[in-house]
Amino acid sequence: MSKENTLRLILGDQLNYKHSWFQEELSSNITYVMMEIRSETDYAKHHIQKVMGFFAAMREFKKHQENLGYKFIYIKLDDENNKQDFAKNLDLIIKKEKISVLEILEPDEYRLDQYFKKYLETLDIDTQIIDTEHFLSERNELEDMFGKKDKYLMESFYRRMRKRYEILMSGDKPLNGKWNFDGDNRKKFPNVIEIPKHKTFRNDLDDIYTMIKKSDIKTIASIKDPRSFEYPINREQSLQVLNYFIDNLLVKFGDYQDAMSDNIEFGFHSRISFALNTKMLSPLEVVEKAEAKYKSGDAGIDISQVEGFIRQILGWREYMRSFYWVKMPGFAKTNFFDHDKQLPKFYWDADTKMNCLKNCIQNSLDNAYAHHIQRLMITGNFALMAEVHPDEVDAREAD
Repeated sequence: MSKENTLRLILGDQLNYKHSWFQEELSSNITYVMMEIRSETDYAKHHIQKVMGFFAAMREFKKHQENLGYKFIYIKLDDENNKQDFAKNLDLIIKKEKISVLEILEPDEYRLDQYFKKYLETLDIDTQIIDTEHFLSERNELEDMFGKKDKYLMESFYRRMRKRYEILMSGDKPLNGKWNFDGDNRKKFPNVIEIPKHKTFRNDLDDIYTMIKKSDIKTIASIKDPRSFEYPINREQSLQVLNYFIDNLLVKFGDYQDAMSDNIEFGFHSRISFALNTKMLSPLEVVEKAEAKYKSGDAGIDISQVEGFIRQILGWREYMRSFYWVKMPGFAKTNFFDHDKQLPKFYWDADTKMNCLKNCIQNSLDNAYAHHIQRLMITGNFALMAEVHPDEVDAREAD
């Protein structure tokens, strides 16, 4: 085994408990580092629950892996020697620990991707960028499929992914003879409908909340009780949410995935986005669990329910990720219609008489949550019709 001192950086959205790094034999020469830093909390105003959730999930990940014997350096936001910047903290650790190899998990954001590529060029030690082993497609998947075109058809991409991972397939044909049941996924809520309560937790994050407030981090929205954070903060809780959804909500997900009502916050949606986006859950295990539920015949779940759910993950999620990387960095500056209006103030306080907007925005403020129809068809579509400049939407802060 190599005696080189290796440092491995894990970002807050790279909490892959099953990564190959953690399948290796333990080594005293490998140190993992995680950081809570102002450069990540301050580049935009984030929802207070998002910041709390990330810090909590990072700390849980570190604790879990340390219990398995892995060596960690963890820099908290209020640590005295925290330089509040990845490069500055890494420089100190590399010097102090006599690091000869630095490995970084591949970032999912262009901003950080460019940041780390430039930083690694300044170092005179061995460096490597490592796959996070999370996504099911490549960054350049769409370009490989379609070449350099202006249009990339999601349905073609989705079918490619279904075939690759043999999801809802019968040989090389789609199960039940249809690729897409989107036409069955557009029902509205009836006047009376029983929706099972969603799986939530009572995670006490009061210490993190207090630290954020003392550090004067500028955030948006609020949390009702920092001692009762309801989203999953580790893999065990993430699996509980996923399994609960599969057993209790998937049966009607497809029917009502596009539905909205002013007295229904979450409908039959899974609420696993945070667990997926932090990589505590993998997309493949999610779609395979949904497929297995259908194939088991349990609860008589129709294929349209399951296909509608799988399409969101194996189709849209993977598609948009590849679209992002193919189009960046130019995509961030795109303003096709030359819109120039400011984002209305009600996006930050829900103070509007337009009921759909009011409910969707209030749900986001209260619960740090919005499903795809709320984002695309309500808040996003209104911004388009109101001729709001795209930078206003992306800035995520009120004047």
